[in-house]
Amino acid sequence: MSLVSRSFLSSARVSGARTGPLSSLTRVANLWSGYRQGKDRSRSVRHWAINGDYVALRPTGVARYAREVTLQLDALMAERHPLTRGLHLELIVPRKSDTGLTHIPTRLVREFKYPRLPQFWVQAQLPFYVKGGLLSFCNLAPVTVSRQIACIHDLHTRLMPESFGRLFRLVHRIILPLLGRRAARITTVSGLSRQHLADYGVAPQSKIVVTYNGADHAKRWVASRSRLVDASTRPYVVCLGRDLRYKNTELMVRLAPFLDEMGLDLLIAGDVDLSAYCRDGARPTDNVRLLGRIDDDEFAQVLSRALCFLFPSRIEGFGLPAIEAMVHGCPVVASTSPCLPEICGDAALFADPDSIGEWLEAIAKLRGDRALRAQLVDKGVARAAAYSWRKIAELYLKLMAEVDGVEHLGLPSTHALVSAQHG
Repeated sequence: MSLVSRSFLSSARVSGARTGPLSSLTRVANLWSGYRQGKDRSRSVRHWAINGDYVALRPTGVARYAREVTLQLDALMAERHPLTRGLHLELIVPRKSDTGLTHIPTRLVREFKYPRLPQFWVQAQLPFYVKGGLLSFCNLAPVTVSRQIACIHDLHTRLMPESFGRLFRLVHRIILPLLGRRAARITTVSGLSRQHLADYGVAPQSKIVVTYNGADHAKRWVASRSRLVDASTRPYVVCLGRDLRYKNTELMVRLAPFLDEMGLDLLIAGDVDLSAYCRDGARPTDNVRLLGRIDDDEFAQVLSRALCFLFPSRIEGFGLPAIEAMVHGCPVVASTSPCLPEICGDAALFADPDSIGEWLEAIAKLRGDRALRAQLVDKGVARAAAYSWRKIAELYLKLMAEVDGVEHLGLPSTHALVSAQHG
């Protein structure tokens, strides 16, 4: 006899001793009803965890995506959004971090570090603590969890493999196709990335949902809080530098002497070693200013005073810095390479990633035509406003509801939410 049954009989005997057989049966019925209701309530709760590996990542666009979507999910939980009905979310992290969450609890699962193996926490530790579904926002995710929605931002390891080390490429080539087959849904950040994922057999297009990125986080950046000393006394253009070949920092170094002749300085933010791009031990021209790694408020200050923001990448999954520049009223000159025309639309000027002449022509236009520059500023602000983290979080709530089989909540379809996000 089960413990529950013994409890019911014991209660019935006690009740019967006081009030008779009829009351005993009523008592048993009430207890059984309460037990069943408790089980039904437990079944109605939809348990999902968020893969918190992003707290251990360096600040990149991928980490930004994970953090901002999680913050907006937290806000929607606080508002009791209709799609959060019956939903229990928790964030599982490998190390202590200030997550900024108020309504999503955080669970610490300490990362095994001796020795520290790539992906060990994600693939071997995290799955044991997932109760229900899993949201993963940072490309690589547990391949053993099938009730999962995983975001794969791009396929740069296939498209420009020379930008990455051999082990990094190998891990991505093994895990991403497995993840594409196992996960319930795959999300990505542009139509181009969706096409690449399908073309390389990672997942069928029917399984992939485009979420894009948000831009409203950049509104929190305040230039007046910056303590950055002005790096230039002349007008300047600005770009981000990173020692990855697909970022095309070499083009900016080649551009610098011509900018100097135009009376312009080139400010480069980020960790970058320009000596790798200078031939025969030469140094960059004197108009190049290396800012190093700067924080968000400092970046806002630099953008607010720049003639324009240059984005020469050979490929991007989304190209978040271009949209961040637009938020701060800085015109953008972007590469014609995918997917920047898709993301920037008519709110930017474009130049071939290998043509110095096209970049100089675009910069000269912005310097000589104030009306054109003002027009691009206005278009950029409007374009950036179409990219919302809240809409992305709502889309993830909808996807979770679909995976859980509760789409009947009467809310907009996934297609409608994607259309709203893209403006």
